[in-house]
Amino acid sequence: MYSQNKTITSQVSKAKRVQPPWSPPEGTDVSKLHLYNSLTRTKEVFVPQKGNKVLWYCCGPTVYDASHMGHARSYISFDILRRILKDYFKYDVFYCMNVTDIDDKIIKRARQNYLLEQYGEKKPSPSQILQDVLTARTPFKAKLAETTDPDKKQMLERLDAAVDAALGPLQMSVQSNAAGDTLQNQVLLEEAKDLLSDWLDSQFGSQVTENSIFSLLPKYWEGEYHKDMEALNVSKLILVNNSIYEVLTLCIVLYFLSARQLRLAFLMHSWKDTLDYSNNTMESAIQYERFINEFFLNVKDILRSPTDITGQFEKWEAEEIELNKSFYEKKTSVHEALCDNIDTRSALEEMRALVGQSNTYMAARRSAKLPPNRMLLQSIALYLTDMLKTFGAIEGSEPIGFPVGGNGQNADLESTVMPYLSVLSDFREDVRKIAREKKVTELLRLCDELRDDTLPELGVRLEDRDGLPTSVKLVDKETLLKEREERKKMEDEKKKKKEEAARKKQEQEMAKLAKMKVKPSEMFRSETDKYSNFDETGFPAHDAEGKELSKGLAKKLRKLYEAQEKLYNEYLQSTQNGS
Repeated sequence: MYSQNKTITSQVSKAKRVQPPWSPPEGTDVSKLHLYNSLTRTKEVFVPQKGNKVLWYCCGPTVYDASHMGHARSYISFDILRRILKDYFKYDVFYCMNVTDIDDKIIKRARQNYLLEQYGEKKPSPSQILQDVLTARTPFKAKLAETTDPDKKQMLERLDAAVDAALGPLQMSVQSNAAGDTLQNQVLLEEAKDLLSDWLDSQFGSQVTENSIFSLLPKYWEGEYHKDMEALNVSKLILVNNSIYEVLTLCIVLYFLSARQLRLAFLMHSWKDTLDYSNNTMESAIQYERFINEFFLNVKDILRSPTDITGQFEKWEAEEIELNKSFYEKKTSVHEALCDNIDTRSALEEMRALVGQSNTYMAARRSAKLPPNRMLLQSIALYLTDMLKTFGAIEGSEPIGFPVGGNGQNADLESTVMPYLSVLSDFREDVRKIAREKKVTELLRLCDELRDDTLPELGVRLEDRDGLPTSVKLVDKETLLKEREERKKMEDEKKKKKEEAARKKQEQEMAKLAKMKVKPSEMFRSETDKYSNFDETGFPAHDAEGKELSKGLAKKLRKLYEAQEKLYNEYLQSTQNGS
């Protein structure tokens, strides 16, 4: 009997373990990387020849002069594409670029530099310099006249104008038999070096045969090229020597823009289209960096707020669910943009929109005096940081945001100084609270001075918030000083407008008072060019020609008279009351 029951139970158990029918999900189409094919002039699905390996050969610089923006754009754009293929799409990329270190351009430039240097060492007289430059200017003028390309023509015209401006003072000195100013000589030689070296090369170039003259130039500029690439955060390259380098001097560009801002400017445009190098383009990149950086600073400030382990796992409400949904939608949009011929412009716009939605969420929570969801904001910040690292806009290993204090210092600097800054901020807030209660204005002024003048010099920004703890942020010192300068400028303009408004108001009041003091009987008597024959109250009866005033004009003047009578009575009343 026991054996039978056991058998029945076993059979029932086996029956319960029967799995229901299953079919795989249909899924959705997965976006594939499409790249522009210059041969077919269309976007094609990118398929490597061998598995996941991508072999990429790129023509590099010809190294005979300093780098300009056009070349910088090429190298940074190629670096962005390579990083995305390698770090985002996970291709195994082998990138090889040649450097041309010998060709006709290099040989000619080396000869010209050598001949110009020899010319200067001979210390020619002012009259000789003047004669040689005027002689060299003749073929240059012919070249200028023949040039049809508008950009090249504009460049040659600027050069010609600079030479013309430098010629004047030296010509006057030579004509007056003056000794000649050494500075005038140097200015003319500097402005005319291009056309003078070209002329010297046409006269004596065949006599320059020393090999070392032709090897030193490309060696120097190749070294400068590598320095520029390092400054622009361009990944290390596999180089094949056979090239040259010509670029707008990048040190000038990087004086006004950081390498990150320059890269963002290129990211905000299609890599294969012409780029507008206007101030608006560069300013857009600066504003984008500032916008994203402020989000990172706010998230890091939230993550530093003290909380226990359970406080890190908050329940999601409708706002968090909505933001998370948008987060996934934006990630999908970024992926689709990168699959579409690596459209970084659209990708950055989607990232900007995600930051905007996150800012709206944080502002709403702040207004409601509620803490935002830490883990959700951290996930968004980590994603954005990772994408900007992929684009080469963030260096270093810090998990969130742009580096502070130089490459490699961010993590150590932030973790080291933040505990002390938090203590300082809490102490300052306690002092402000007591000062407000006791009405000690001097202490409040010192607290403001610490926030506005002292800490920005150290790269620290304090943000006082009503009903919430003061926010502490580590920011680049130059950025803070610029913010302070802009804030002071705005305050000065506001003060100036306020003073101007007060001045105008005072003038209006003075004018009104002066008008109120005028007796009604006197208001028309001074206008002898208009009226004559006044009655006993000072009201005109005839015009300047002695004709009687029309009824319409008399009615109009009567209204003015009565209004002035009212003003004058108000004035008399105010003087009687002592006001």
